[in-house]
Amino acid sequence: MKIKQVEELVGITSKNIRFYEEEGLVCPKRNEQNNYRIYTEVEIKRLQEVKKLRLLGISIPEIQKIYAEELSLQKAMERRLKEIRE
Repeated sequence: MKIKQVEELVGITSKNIRFYEEEGLVCPKRNEQNNYRIYTEVEIKRLQEVKKLRLLGISIPEIQKIYAEELSLQKAMERRLKEIRE
């Protein structure tokens, strides 16, 4: 799937998708013939998760730690709830 299709499916801009790629949150493969990004179901699912986490106020560095298994989702949510309460 190309980035334009992913943009429409997930509901985030291609600029954000590229930013998430730069931040290492998604790693689409490239088509060898034209160098276009090819997004699989794995990347689409990841982008949907990232979108939801961002809507909940989880920062990019925290999301990176969650995916690197350095921070649990539960711990990240507890931190976020604490921030909201304060």
